[in-house]
Amino acid sequence: MRRLALVALFAVAALPAFARGPECRWSKTWDEALAEAKARNVPIHVTFHKDG
Repeated sequence: MRRLALVALFAVAALPAFARGPECRWSKTWDEALAEAKARNVPIHVTFHKDG
């Protein structure tokens, strides 16, 4: 029983680290975004939002 409580304590303590996940940040230039996308092998998603 004590071992289970210890495992549960460590699991709860580790949750914030797992919840963060990958970080997202804005690139300052298109070239910087393109280089990062190529390095990470991920697509670039561009959206346009028009009010009214």
